[in-house]
Amino acid sequence: MAETSLPHLLVVDSVATGSNELDSLLTELDGQPGIDLYLARQRLIGRGPNLLAEGSQAELAESANILTRRGWRCWVLPNALPRLVPTRLRSLNIEPDMLTFFTAGDEIVLERGMAVVAVLADLSGSIVGKHLKHLMAQKVYNGIDKAQPISDEDLQQAILRAKPVLDLYLLKDGSVSSAVRVLPGRFDPKGLGESMSLSATINLQRILERVQEYASTCTLALDFGLANLPGCRVEKATDGGPWEQQNLASLSRYGWLVTGLAVAGSIRPIPNSMENPTVVPGLGNVAYVGELLDEIREEMPPLAEPAPPAATAAPLPAPPPRPRKGGLSKPQLLSICGTAAGTAIFLALDNNAFAQAVLHYGIRPGLLPAALSAAFLWGGFHFLRLKRRVENTPTSKTRSLAMGLVEIHGQTRRKYALVSPMSQLPCAYYRLRKYRKDRNNRWKLTSCKESDHVPFYLEDDTGRVIIDPQRATVRPRSRQQGFGGQQSLLMDKPSHIDRDEKWIEETIAEGTRLYILGQAKENTQRRPPLRQRVIESLRELKKDPAALKRYDRNGDGQICEQEWSEARRLVEEQLLHQSLQEKGRSLPQQDRVIITRPQQRSLPFIIAETASEAHLVRSYSLYTLPLFGGAVLTVVWTVVMLVEYLRPT
Repeated sequence: MAETSLPHLLVVDSVATGSNELDSLLTELDGQPGIDLYLARQRLIGRGPNLLAEGSQAELAESANILTRRGWRCWVLPNALPRLVPTRLRSLNIEPDMLTFFTAGDEIVLERGMAVVAVLADLSGSIVGKHLKHLMAQKVYNGIDKAQPISDEDLQQAILRAKPVLDLYLLKDGSVSSAVRVLPGRFDPKGLGESMSLSATINLQRILERVQEYASTCTLALDFGLANLPGCRVEKATDGGPWEQQNLASLSRYGWLVTGLAVAGSIRPIPNSMENPTVVPGLGNVAYVGELLDEIREEMPPLAEPAPPAATAAPLPAPPPRPRKGGLSKPQLLSICGTAAGTAIFLALDNNAFAQAVLHYGIRPGLLPAALSAAFLWGGFHFLRLKRRVENTPTSKTRSLAMGLVEIHGQTRRKYALVSPMSQLPCAYYRLRKYRKDRNNRWKLTSCKESDHVPFYLEDDTGRVIIDPQRATVRPRSRQQGFGGQQSLLMDKPSHIDRDEKWIEETIAEGTRLYILGQAKENTQRRPPLRQRVIESLRELKKDPAALKRYDRNGDGQICEQEWSEARRLVEEQLLHQSLQEKGRSLPQQDRVIITRPQQRSLPFIIAETASEAHLVRSYSLYTLPLFGGAVLTVVWTVVMLVEYLRPT
């Protein structure tokens, strides 16, 4: 069969780019054969070669031309099975001008100056999880815009510490002449001579170093399991079945494709403005999608495309401590009142005299139906007012916010390094409810925690503004459920799972699009009083023996009362000096306006994760109709009961 008649693959080298450029590219790719815009958005930004589309060579040619014109490196390759599978190395011999690999029946010679494609891979698939944890940690502390992927050096060391395997493809006259597979501990290392080690992994690494020394060009591929290529899925031991044999077959497929990319070269050299330093030509080093992003997509809502990473990624500060509140929280008060009311009704209805009194004075005259009607009417008008408020409030941009009630749309950006407590994912807001089964095997709410004390940014195309979520009606869409002791994403081993306890976690992930209706006002910089800051500084000073030693004037190893008074005076002077310096310092532009709950209680404060304002309006309409319908029915019930009650007997 001719190669041109085979199904072909359009493989793209993922790079980092701005969302505006990506949107215009996707607009141009829309309608091209085999292009799925959702998958294309995910695979154009990331690490490694990623499959963009499948089809005939003629169908993919136009898409390839669009990509190269836009600056992406891409390849159109036939979707053919590997014609050469690497054979296992038994021993080797090192000579000044060649390396000889002895396999089951052949001798494979690597002469000095030959080109080699080396694939170093982890056969266990644990690199996927390690890279996921690395990305999560980067997003937690640096933010989604500044998350840096694992470096090639760290990735190589992680592979060598796992279950490594090395495939070598020797190139001659622009094609693969032979291939060798090196499995640690399954070859005779005596041919390494003085560089031989007792460690099987180090011996494998020594072979790679020798190959890199002898080859004119050695392309080292490290992204097996991370790149999204057909037939290259990595199985894990927990999946069951012959996972090791399947991974070896996938590795042969991956090596053949990567070798084809290295031999074919890019359709067009990548521009200098988009060039990324990497070991393997054609393998990006910015972020990684592949199967890892497919796993994340199952657990999290689609995020907005990240902006280009900044040159210096300053870590986000820790979230502020939760303020102490006197008394019981609102959920605790509702729980106590509900329990008390339920108990009282149960005890009261158990009394026949009281039950007859309720029936006679409450239901027969229509008092209870009238109360229900009033409650339905209040609820209906409440959601109707919200619906009209959302419809009638014009949408503003963050740069042109007017003080007062405003409506804005944008993407969340964390101001602090906030993570959700159970799933351990970076987020702008979380709400965690914990339940436990009671004696009747029903779930009962035991606690409710939320990050309403942690502000975050809302960003649109004109700037950012601070959102203070305290006392807001927050409507997240991302919801996860688990049981007590269940394993989280960043935990290595799960503890004992308690089936009598469960948690439901709602989060707003960083990059999520939000609708916000609240009051914009000037952000006044609030700082604790000087006395409180002095007490906190002295408390920290007591915890630092090295800092305390500076105030030990007599050198006896203890701080006397006079020395402590001197330390207190110096701390007060230092804090007072800092206050005077910061007094005239203005806030950054993005921190000068804050959106909070309106002082007027009748005005709403809504934070909703919704696709558009129309979805929010429609949801309020769905609430309004049944409430008004219930009000009509209860009014009819009230009139009927009242007429029956007033009818003379």
